[in-house]
Amino acid sequence: MTAEVTYQVVDNKDSLRELCALVESLEPQDFISLDTEFMRITSYYPDFSLLQLAIKGQNYLVDMWVLGEQALPLIVALCHTTAGVLSFGSIEDIGLIALWARKAKCTPVLPMRFYDLQLMLSFSGQNKVFGLREALQSLLGVTLNKEYTRSNWTQRPLTTEQLRYSALDVNYLEPLYHLIYERMPVQNFSYFVEEMHHICGQFVAEDDPDEAYLSISAAGMLSLKELNVLHYLARERMIYGMQHNQALNRVITSKAMWQLARFTPTNKQELLRRGVNSSAVRRHAPMILEWIKAAKRAPQYEHLTIPYDYFSHQRALQENFDYLKKQIRERLQQTRALDEHLLLRKSLLNDYFRSLYLGTTPLLQQSWRLKVLGKLDVPLEPLSRLNLGTEEGSLGALSKEGVIMPPPFLTFR
Repeated sequence: MTAEVTYQVVDNKDSLRELCALVESLEPQDFISLDTEFMRITSYYPDFSLLQLAIKGQNYLVDMWVLGEQALPLIVALCHTTAGVLSFGSIEDIGLIALWARKAKCTPVLPMRFYDLQLMLSFSGQNKVFGLREALQSLLGVTLNKEYTRSNWTQRPLTTEQLRYSALDVNYLEPLYHLIYERMPVQNFSYFVEEMHHICGQFVAEDDPDEAYLSISAAGMLSLKELNVLHYLARERMIYGMQHNQALNRVITSKAMWQLARFTPTNKQELLRRGVNSSAVRRHAPMILEWIKAAKRAPQYEHLTIPYDYFSHQRALQENFDYLKKQIRERLQQTRALDEHLLLRKSLLNDYFRSLYLGTTPLLQQSWRLKVLGKLDVPLEPLSRLNLGTEEGSLGALSKEGVIMPPPFLTFR
């Protein structure tokens, strides 16, 4: 069937006050369906344009572009609600609400019961990643037009088509939630709730510039000296992006970061050769070259630690990664209706070996993941060592005990 929708635009103090009162009146058995529209092509922080809410059969389109910080009381009300808050593909929504909650100096920064229905589908045994349009068509028989996904949400006035599209994004979330809930095992729902708490916990604090280097792709290939340069560059890039509200890739593209740390270019031509795009070179070359010079002189960062992808770059551990995947798949076969991609994400596999090295508990051995998988027994020692043999030091990564280690000149904390 073709989707139909009605909505109320909230763009003044009176209508905003009424909506705040409605949110504050909600009880635990109630639900709020939530979506956001924003622009973030060139900026570090999203330009919050529209907040869509569906409550008790009524859709509200809150014009954040017009209201600005006048809408902060609504964000606070949302963060304190006991109602369930439903969204779909909600990572960006979560980040945006948390950003505005911090702006309002609100604690907590997110609703207590924030449910991502796309993730919920994975816990119900749906092994295909659905977008909202596909999920509504497949599960509710509703046809949703996604023509305005890439609209300019900062233009005013918004068109009738844009408003209708944005209202439809929340109109069917509550019936979709109930349908998924009815189909999923009770135990899986509890796992889903634990995972949502973990996800939301990652947005409590703003990103730390001193930790920006940890997630840079290929950081794990760098030496101590190069990693220290990367730390400096990643920190300065993030601080500049925050202070000037510039998207990080407009300053230095992420794929160029490790090359700058390893080869430390000294002129514009070398910046281009190492992956910095031409527009960034035109805008920022003097600043980037100055950062590189300063990074080479900088003392070692006191809390330098092993990058997230370090062990995935160790060829001697490839068999260990494969064995870890095999164990996960085998144990998931005994569990009802869980999408294997929930536990086979590259970030979780990297974290497993990184945590073993650091002496901390891997995410795969925490919370609902431990309940599902039980104790994992994949070691840090290369499995291939038992039947292939190695010459000591030939891989540049083996200790005398055969355990994969960072190169000896790295002293991690």
